[in-house]
Amino acid sequence: MKKHLALITWNGLPEGAESERLMLPYLAAAGVETEIIDWRSSAFDFRQFDLIVLRSCWDYHLRGDEFTEWLRSVAREVPVLNDLPTVLWNQNKFYLRELDRQGIKIAPTIFTTGREAIGTEERWRIKQWPQIVVKPAVSASAHKTWLLDGAALPTDAELARQMGGGPFLIQQFIPEIQTHGEISFIYIDGIFSHAVLKRPAAGDFRVQQEHGGSADPFLPPPALLDQANRIAAEVPQVRDSLYCRIDAVARDGRLVLMELELIEPELFLGLAEGAAERFAEAIASRFRQGLNYSRKS
Repeated sequence: MKKHLALITWNGLPEGAESERLMLPYLAAAGVETEIIDWRSSAFDFRQFDLIVLRSCWDYHLRGDEFTEWLRSVAREVPVLNDLPTVLWNQNKFYLRELDRQGIKIAPTIFTTGREAIGTEERWRIKQWPQIVVKPAVSASAHKTWLLDGAALPTDAELARQMGGGPFLIQQFIPEIQTHGEISFIYIDGIFSHAVLKRPAAGDFRVQQEHGGSADPFLPPPALLDQANRIAAEVPQVRDSLYCRIDAVARDGRLVLMELELIEPELFLGLAEGAAERFAEAIASRFRQGLNYSRKS
């Protein structure tokens, strides 16, 4: 009996991203009938599917409450990957504070709720950083993210206005992003698949392609891959998920984690031989082993 799969996209990309389209023949060969569907579509009853996989739903951060409500609703009826607890955990970048406490190196960061003033000591610390990045705690694709000198940190009122009154992060800018680029390590079922090197456009700091950034296949040095593998092994949200993208910058031979992407990351399946087939096989294996199956290390 054929299994029915929904790959979730958004209305700005009705046919999905290239990575999704590359998987379709492999899924079909495995007996998986697949549709690429906008998560906000009212034309589909998601209960008709055996599995839902979040992929290119790239507007979720602009419709946070609506997306969360939709996700909770469909997850009550159909298995969703990555799973609901992981997505809810990953939605708010405050998860980085948790990872920092676990000993995973992140960019020096001030986490603020947006409802209270930044303390004197924290302001002094920020002003020592040559440059800072300010970003909302719930964001994607560098939305509302800006770069400025640490000494030019705005007032609390201006920060609250820019961030819409919501929680946000102030991070020390890692200049290696501009000089060496950001590495994306892609994991499928907790196992390293491939990596790409993303670089910003000249004069910019954002590596996303919609901001002029580029992405190229990358063979990570063994020492850096070992560090990424340790993150994947130590963080259950990576280890036990269908997919994850670990974004990090190499600084003095050590990875600085920028983000874990567990909701809708571009996986660059077209930049690595066999990657689309590996991801399709990982999805097909969930059907074969039962949809309650979760990989354990």
